Amino acid sequence: MDQYLSFLGEVDPVRGVVKTESGEVSIRGRVLVFKGGRGSTVGSYVIYAMRQQGSSPLCMVVKEAEPILIAGCVIAEIPLLVVEDYEGFRDALKTKRRVRYMRGSGVIYAW
Repeated sequence: MDQYLSFLGEVDPVRGVVKTESGEVSIRGRVLVFKGGRGSTVGSYVIYAMRQQGSSPLCMVVKEAEPILIAGCVIAEIPLLVVEDYEGFRDALKTKRRVRYMRGSGVIYAW
């Protein structure tokens, strides 16, 4: 998702989907790549609720990490990675079919 995401209203924490203009995208058990968070402080609790419901992403990869997103990932124990060259990373993803995060390593593999 090449956008900033508000977890309050744009994310269904029970089903683990992001609501977009073109439909819904599942983020359950996937690497969620987006520019960063925006919006309500309730977003931290929505991220935590996803974890409690078993519908959270495996990890989040962002261009910018703001306090609401950081707090949500910390309380939900979801790895949050900031990519310095976000545009380059997004371009690389266009030619790759899969992304895998090796928990605890700080490394993301794209193939």
